[in-house]
Amino acid sequence: MTTSDLVEDAAGHPQLAKLEQNMARIEALTQRVMAAFAHKRHVPEALQGPSQELYLKAAMAYWNEAAANPAKLFEQQIAYWGKTLTHFAEAQAALAKGTLKAPEDNTPDDRRFSNPMWKTNPYFNMIKQQYLINSEALAKGVEEIEGITDLERKRLKYFGGQVIDMMCPTNFLPTNPDALERAIETEGQSLIDGLENLVRDLEAHDGELVVSLADGSAFKLGENIGTTKGEVVFRNHMFELIQYTPTTDQVRDIPIVLFPPWINKFYILDLKEKNSLVKWIVDQGYTLFIVSWVNPGPAMRDTGLNDYIEDGYRTAMREVKSICGTETINAVGYCIAGTTLSLTLSRMKQQGDTSVGSATFFTTLTDFSDQGEFSVFLTDDFVDGIEAEVNRTGVLESFYMARTFSYLRSRDLIYQPAIKSYMMCETPPAFDLLYWNGDGTYL
Repeated sequence: MTTSDLVEDAAGHPQLAKLEQNMARIEALTQRVMAAFAHKRHVPEALQGPSQELYLKAAMAYWNEAAANPAKLFEQQIAYWGKTLTHFAEAQAALAKGTLKAPEDNTPDDRRFSNPMWKTNPYFNMIKQQYLINSEALAKGVEEIEGITDLERKRLKYFGGQVIDMMCPTNFLPTNPDALERAIETEGQSLIDGLENLVRDLEAHDGELVVSLADGSAFKLGENIGTTKGEVVFRNHMFELIQYTPTTDQVRDIPIVLFPPWINKFYILDLKEKNSLVKWIVDQGYTLFIVSWVNPGPAMRDTGLNDYIEDGYRTAMREVKSICGTETINAVGYCIAGTTLSLTLSRMKQQGDTSVGSATFFTTLTDFSDQGEFSVFLTDDFVDGIEAEVNRTGVLESFYMARTFSYLRSRDLIYQPAIKSYMMCETPPAFDLLYWNGDGTYL
């Protein structure tokens, strides 16, 4: 039956009519996808991944080692082939018995493969186990490469792991039993609606695939998130100073000034009432001030660290002391704002300024000899690309920072949300922290 036949018969057949409607929706959505890609933002090559030099050096080290020690290469390959063929033989033997049952599966638990069909169905079990065998072989190959530095190995493991995670069978409709079952249950409606979600995300982010992690319509600042009562008592070109009044009859003498990251919105510590640190602090009798940093634009391209310290931190401290009539305050620095607070305190100590009685640091890095999980990005290829982009536009858009943070936990912040939204057509959760996470600022 041709498409024209379906159209002619649709009036008397409800299922055909629904199919016709879905085909029309798919065509319209496809046009929107193409339009979104046509206006895709320009992402500099240096910010899309590590330089080719990393992979070239790894490849050269691998082949040099293979030439010098072929036995090691054969040992790796034979072990990989052995596991692959053994599992294939077991799967064939199970099928030969005439039962649709997978061979015994002793693979470790993995949230991605929680559907029982990954263990019981021979088709899905075969795909899963072969994927895991391939993943293990790739990871071991990177781990055993000689002739590269520890940092280069760490970067190869990280970016190799990203490729492995991207190729997981759950990320593709034909090899995702949950998505296939959902499509059957909904007569394909879940896929149509999931395509709607995909188009929405592409259009909202200039053709870049940025998965919505939270329901953007579920929160409104000041109504059900960031609700602790406060008022702006000072502002300059760097920040607004928000004052929160204690809820107790007795008020402590020394106020607190809290500096949140200047790459995020200020309400990170004042989400819902039940998990608001801001509310808890004022309920303990403290007068609290929070700095809300300005979201910078190109006009601030010449703003530097000294501006943040003098026009930001020290100005905020002076205003808090003036408003409360005290000579001493207590300070809190969160994340990169804690790092900058430590620099500010160092300068104050050099100048004999002792007005900060105590300083508290939340998730703050001050010793950069160990850069942690971010070290894979803090190399010349990426840093040079960031500097070039900032020099070109005057700012670093939140898109780049958000994408970097997401890829540090790609399974939880990219692939699983994409599967739920685009294949399962599930509405993103009303999750306050993820809503804040998506409300980014420029740097």
